[in-house]
Amino acid sequence: MGLAPKSPSADERGQASLFLLVGLTLSLVALIMLFVRLGDANQLRSRSQTAADAAALAAVAVARDNAAEMLANHQIPYYRLYDPGLGRAQAEKYAQKNGAILEDIRASDNSMGQLGNFVRVEVRGANCRKELLEDRSRGWSDTVCDETEPNEEEGFVRLGNAAAIAEMVMPDCNYVFGTEYRIVGVACDGQVIRSEQHARQLIEIRLVSKEGRYLYKPFGVSDPAEEEDSSSSP
Repeated sequence: MGLAPKSPSADERGQASLFLLVGLTLSLVALIMLFVRLGDANQLRSRSQTAADAAALAAVAVARDNAAEMLANHQIPYYRLYDPGLGRAQAEKYAQKNGAILEDIRASDNSMGQLGNFVRVEVRGANCRKELLEDRSRGWSDTVCDETEPNEEEGFVRLGNAAAIAEMVMPDCNYVFGTEYRIVGVACDGQVIRSEQHARQLIEIRLVSKEGRYLYKPFGVSDPAEEEDSSSSP
């Protein structure tokens, strides 16, 4: 007669259960770390997008403020509303406030490049990540980068790049005439402009998905970035 298979002892069953429990625990920890890292990356991307949105809106607000000043002075603005130097300064300020660094900025319009009511910005997150090595000799971690580019050979990469486009939308404006056809004011959307603040309230700035057709290069206005390149060249 054949021998019946030996049933595992209680110790062996307990040991097998322990190994199974340890394996499940390690798998669960790895899964949790994966979700934590994905969630962290998504949070950084979201933070950079917020910075890009804020920077674009701040930059295009320069055009809005210039238009409001002209309307308050009884002029309907048709050209040269955006100031590249001031727009860049505002974009850098608001990108930094939201934990990002301004990478690029440009203005455009649908008025042959003479208005500048669209502004597109690109930002990069201020954080770097030291990537996980395959041999597990180094884990991942975040750190605040300085202004220099991270050394990818050392495993550092930038996190959270984003872009945004903002538009300034002018209301429908017409001149108000007095006696002898003299201009006495400007009315926008049926409201006579009383002050710069009133004019700003009637000018919309918003985030959009598309730039203007023409790069903003009005006659007599130069790009400060181009001036800097030319001054640094031999």
